[in-house]
Amino acid sequence: MTGDFNSLAWSPPPLGLKLRAEEVHLWRASLDCDPSVLSRLEATLSPDEIARADRFVFETDRSHFVAARGILRELLGCYLMLSPAGLQFGYANRGKPSLEIGTGSSPLQFNLSHSGGLAVYAFSPGRSLGIDVERIRPHLAGEDVARRYFAARELAELQALPPQLRAEGFFLCWTRKEAYVKARGAGLSIPLDSFAVSLTPGRSAELQSADSARWSMHSFEPSTGYVATIVGEGSGWSSHYWTWTP
Repeated sequence: MTGDFNSLAWSPPPLGLKLRAEEVHLWRASLDCDPSVLSRLEATLSPDEIARADRFVFETDRSHFVAARGILRELLGCYLMLSPAGLQFGYANRGKPSLEIGTGSSPLQFNLSHSGGLAVYAFSPGRSLGIDVERIRPHLAGEDVARRYFAARELAELQALPPQLRAEGFFLCWTRKEAYVKARGAGLSIPLDSFAVSLTPGRSAELQSADSARWSMHSFEPSTGYVATIVGEGSGWSSHYWTWTP
């Protein structure tokens, strides 16, 4: 499946937010929060999340992790009308989180990613999701990294781009591959060169894999200097784009 959202209307969420079966909701949020907001978000985290936060060496990284998880809890609490602090997560063998309610898993599917102080979130009532965001950093978009992780087709497409488009193309490729792997919930057990995605800026996202008919892949720009990709199960779903504010 293919598609791109290049001209998005990000807006505050409406009162009485509802997530319908045919929808995927996408959110963006700045992780550079005021101390009072960060403290409020941190108060909702579980002991294991606090322990993970405390393992970060740099305070900025710790704060971004706390904000990303706290905002996730706040959004999930909004959808489910539950206390953010009372939510419990389970983790698949490859680390993908899910929400546990009572004795089973919630049908609400979600995924998150953050880079450079910006987080993106995806929510769906039942379809598997994967999302990834990257700040475009030209100094990290080298062909040596591409040769190591990209499929041969992807490397050739990257090399064919004009020099001024290669950094964006590199990170489009990276987010598309990461989002697909996260949607499948299999982590790095899927070799990154075992499937291929398109990466030319301005063209629709394309996925070439053994199960490509199962997925829809869309790339978008959540903020200037960033690229992101959402991969969702099935086709024909509509998307809404919300901006989180404290």
